[in-house]
Amino acid sequence: MFEEEFAKLAVEPPRRVETLPGLRLWGVIPKWALIIPLFFVSFFVFIPLSIMNADPAMRLAMGPAESAQAHVLSNASASACRGAASHRLVYSFSSAGREYRGAATVCEESPYFTVAPGDPIDVKYLKSEPAVNSIRNDGRNEAPPFAFFFFMPVFFLVIFGSMFWPAVREVLRARRLYRNGRLATGKVVFVKRRATPLWPGLSSLGAAEVYIEFQTSAQEKREAVAACRNDWLIGQLTPGAKVHIAYSDKNPTQVALLETYLR
Repeated sequence: MFEEEFAKLAVEPPRRVETLPGLRLWGVIPKWALIIPLFFVSFFVFIPLSIMNADPAMRLAMGPAESAQAHVLSNASASACRGAASHRLVYSFSSAGREYRGAATVCEESPYFTVAPGDPIDVKYLKSEPAVNSIRNDGRNEAPPFAFFFFMPVFFLVIFGSMFWPAVREVLRARRLYRNGRLATGKVVFVKRRATPLWPGLSSLGAAEVYIEFQTSAQEKREAVAACRNDWLIGQLTPGAKVHIAYSDKNPTQVALLETYLR
């Protein structure tokens, strides 16, 4: 099959992968098959970003912040810190000629627990919005759990990546064999279909295993397995059919079925 097309291919490596359109990486995965994965990934990226944008502590940790000296306005007892002693501080500070107020609850271990009205304290505030502010170094961990919020998008990327990776890996291997390997003709021994993926849109990524017998440059007979994702072509690959392959002398068991990448 396709003798005229294969007659145009360079005999000696290195070869340009562009001569076989099917070796282009951007064509490995159908674009419409990416809609559902992209929807899930986008959704679970949007949720953490929405939470971070709504939480003042996270906005303060993520955005550009500045420091200022504030003065305590009041220090009153409060009910917090899991039943332990706690105080609620109200303070004020100035930025760009305007006065801002803030409040914070401090536990007994905080260095600000015993401050009195009029005492200076250090605060940090969001440069673009000074109303978002907090006390600096109050003895508690101020870093928001960024890893937790970004875990879900990464989780879905891993899941969907594992679905698409076999097809991408096959094309990468075929590119390497075609660019630097040897070309040969062989005959089909038999074809074994793989299980079709159940995820919507991935049925076209299911591949068949084509067992091929060929002769190496050293006149040795070999049998190797190549992947084929073209349903029409699979129907033409009857036992004994002539096919064209690319293989490596270092590992002749790895071959690429070139008919798969003609289109």
